[in-house]
Amino acid sequence: MEPKPLLPGWEDLEISTQIIIRDAKNRGITVEVIDRKENFLRLKQGNHIEFVKEASKTRLDSLMTYLVMENKIASKLVLSENGVRVPVGRDYANREDALKDYSFFQKRKKVIKPVTTNFGIGIGISSPNDTLENFTYFVKEAFSFSSSIIIEEFIEGPEYRFLVLGDEVVAVCNRVPANVIGDGVHTIAELISEKNKDPRRGEGHITALEKIQMSETERLVLSGYGYDFTTIPKLGEQVFLRKNSNISTGGDSIDVTDIVHPEFKTIALHAAKAASAKICGIDIISSAITETPNPEHYAVLEINFNPVLYIHEFPYSGTARNVGDKILDLLGFT
Repeated sequence: MEPKPLLPGWEDLEISTQIIIRDAKNRGITVEVIDRKENFLRLKQGNHIEFVKEASKTRLDSLMTYLVMENKIASKLVLSENGVRVPVGRDYANREDALKDYSFFQKRKKVIKPVTTNFGIGIGISSPNDTLENFTYFVKEAFSFSSSIIIEEFIEGPEYRFLVLGDEVVAVCNRVPANVIGDGVHTIAELISEKNKDPRRGEGHITALEKIQMSETERLVLSGYGYDFTTIPKLGEQVFLRKNSNISTGGDSIDVTDIVHPEFKTIALHAAKAASAKICGIDIISSAITETPNPEHYAVLEINFNPVLYIHEFPYSGTARNVGDKILDLLGFT
């Protein structure tokens, strides 16, 4: 299967930007790339001009809205103050204070993440009764990407990305962490190599899916199961290489737009409105996404200021959603 879309002359751009270019050209809109490295576009249709950066950053959202969404402490504050269910946790400005709370979080499953990063970078999941060594590693890793971090309860269940455009949830996908399925014959390293042969997988957000890595983070996750890259998983055994579900770290996107309970879409819209966001991704974790929301079984994890489009346009499995045109509609193009 060929990676798509790869527009001739535009292959170096992020695939989400390629989607906007493709849909704009289909409408006869003039496309000018004013900064390729920044994926910065100028779109013209008659006297109508719009700037679009990284496919989803537009004039529709203010700078302060971006800053609130980017900062997980600020976004969690506005969500909780607007009655949105969020995980219980604490934020820290230095490593020493975070490590002092090792005993507070020791018996809990918790997520440790930087305040101001995107794409799942620097996020770690610490198991109940995890060692101080592992806890310290995750804290150090988070601080290496941000001057402040958050440690919060880990809500069990799959994670879902709700793409909000204006007053509508236009797509929802289940983001499954990077994984391989055992065949009883090949090692984890070999299974990763085989899965990475899928032509949809690449690096740098220019293909529909990202390759699964074999870094220290993946090794540490495997060690938690008593595995390493030379382990041969049993036939049908699903082995996760990451704790975070980001597609940018090798995860799989599965479209579930048509099966989520409508009230979850209402929750996502309420969360976006709390941050005054017009274009954003709302991450909700739930063990029962098709049922009426129960506060004990779900939480809104965060608001994403730069939601990638390709996970909805080109899911690993499920129905593809035409989200690029939705952004052009929102910007007022005909």
